[in-house]
Amino acid sequence: MGVCAPFPVQVKFCKGTGESMREAKQRILIADDSAMNRAILTEMLGDGYEILEAENGLQAVSVMQSDENIDLLLLDIMMPEMDGYELCEYVKSELRYSHIPIIQLTAKTSVEDKVRGLEYGADAYIEKPFSAEHLMAQIDSLIKNRERIRRALLSGTGHADTASLGL
Repeated sequence: MGVCAPFPVQVKFCKGTGESMREAKQRILIADDSAMNRAILTEMLGDGYEILEAENGLQAVSVMQSDENIDLLLLDIMMPEMDGYELCEYVKSELRYSHIPIIQLTAKTSVEDKVRGLEYGADAYIEKPFSAEHLMAQIDSLIKNRERIRRALLSGTGHADTASLGL
């Protein structure tokens, strides 16, 4: 049986439950001004992904500029200097980053906030408190879908090799 650790944002993540490990760790950039939230997400995702961290949107841009191999952005909306909406808009407007899937993970729960996040280019919007299982499924789905598109484009046939993705 796995070891479970409760987290203050009402997230429970269990280690050692037989989850499959990925062959190569994809890289997730977490942008959140709360050190506690970054630590929780790093603990939750660190076994399956390589985690990079930023305290705000401007720092996230700096991380992306120094390391262009980011597979997914996981970001809060309410951050100083550059908020999650502005970061999302920046990423989706820059050709070199526009392919990176973005999950906005936030306490903002109104329909207007969700719509705004999607209008700025977020691929998913998850409210806090959140389910670890839902977040993991969303991350896996977005990364697999981007990989499928990348392989299809590289193959020149327009068809991805889904067998190599485990599908």
